[in-house]
Amino acid sequence: PDNIDTKTIDTNCDSTDSISIEIDPKESNTITKRIELINGNLVIDCPIPLDLLLNIPNKSSKEFTHIRYTACTSKTNNFKNENYTLRQTEFDLLRQTELFIEIAIHDENHIQLSNTLYGVMENIVYLCSLKDSKIWGKDGWKKVVICIISNGHDDNILTYLTALGVYQDHIAKTRVNNKVIKAHIFEYTTQISIKYSGEFMEKKTIDDGIVPIQILFCLKENNKGKDNSHKWFFNAFCPILNPKICVFIKAGTIPAGTCGRLISMKDKTINPISCTQMFEHEMSNILDKPFESIFGYITSLPEEFSAYRYCALEDISKNIQGTFILPMKYIKINRLLCFELISKHNKQSKWILHYENSSQAEIQVTKNLTDFISQQKKNLNEYFFVSFYSITHFYKIWISGHSIIPELGDVNTFQDAFKKQVANISVPHETIINHSYNEAWNKMNKIDKDGKIYRSHRKKK
Repeated sequence: PDNIDTKTIDTNCDSTDSISIEIDPKESNTITKRIELINGNLVIDCPIPLDLLLNIPNKSSKEFTHIRYTACTSKTNNFKNENYTLRQTEFDLLRQTELFIEIAIHDENHIQLSNTLYGVMENIVYLCSLKDSKIWGKDGWKKVVICIISNGHDDNILTYLTALGVYQDHIAKTRVNNKVIKAHIFEYTTQISIKYSGEFMEKKTIDDGIVPIQILFCLKENNKGKDNSHKWFFNAFCPILNPKICVFIKAGTIPAGTCGRLISMKDKTINPISCTQMFEHEMSNILDKPFESIFGYITSLPEEFSAYRYCALEDISKNIQGTFILPMKYIKINRLLCFELISKHNKQSKWILHYENSSQAEIQVTKNLTDFISQQKKNLNEYFFVSFYSITHFYKIWISGHSIIPELGDVNTFQDAFKKQVANISVPHETIINHSYNEAWNKMNKIDKDGKIYRSHRKKK
């Protein structure tokens, strides 16, 4: 078996430690090889399956022909200090990450993930088509990294990612040097775009206009919630890549730009709960967000569709041994993060929050009453806390360095928010699911018999 090629494994490392890797556990005559650890960490460059290799047009670089696997045993805050790194930083020609896009998977399924990933890829293709831009252009894809973070193991999601070449199961370990694996990190530059639904599928390659896409897939061993996923993104990966802009897109959202309007996906059935949320989003798009944007302070940026400059986040982060760590309270409470960004005193920069009306995203709204009540309860609790916090800390606005008009507008926004506040309502998986590229592709290819294609007519920005 040639699942792991020893010629592709970097053995130029400071550590002399090594670990045993089973080449093919399914075979009766299993082969075991000793793999040297890089700085004490298990990092393997593994060739992609032959079936996938034959389906990609560009084989000129190792990033297209090999997938990198890193078995992470560290905590998120210690990722950089324990000498972990990412492939994006090791190319001969330095690649500056302009956009670092997080797609967090919580309860979403593979269909929702494929819709979101497909939409993001369409936007990257648009950026690469810009000829007069100083940043973007033909090789603009090298400046974008998509980070998919999954809470635990989902069979269908892993099947979908296997078809893209982003995931392989036979190289995953459970322990390294008697340390429990906390996350499995896969890095691969895919040349395939797939939009998958229960009825039909659209597949595109470079020959169809798709550009290569750099994907980082973090498979957490245990489901610790979406806040923990954001922690991996902020405190583990961002200090390594040092991106210009961090983008957050919830799985299931179909983006066209960022920091703009949220539009509910059309539902053929008449559901009062869905209609209520659609009306709420439309009123927010028309009244709340544009008015708040005038003063440079938006009280809450939606987790489905928002972006931040990483240097602004560094201003409110803690510098621990040269690594910027974003406090957990900002990760958990979006409204608190927004307040701290605009009220932070910085002589070099005065940060504001802006709403871009020309961009939009389609989102799925809750149809279940129980989920709707739970969602509103969470929003009310967060809204009350931040309203009280902003009123008791409003003095930070006067020392933030903003001009007098935004300062007065921000204080007025705090007061209105406090007045509107109503009553306050106040099994981990141990194993990796086995997949093969053939099985994954066959499962998805069954629904492509009629050649039906999704066509999107959204405005790109």
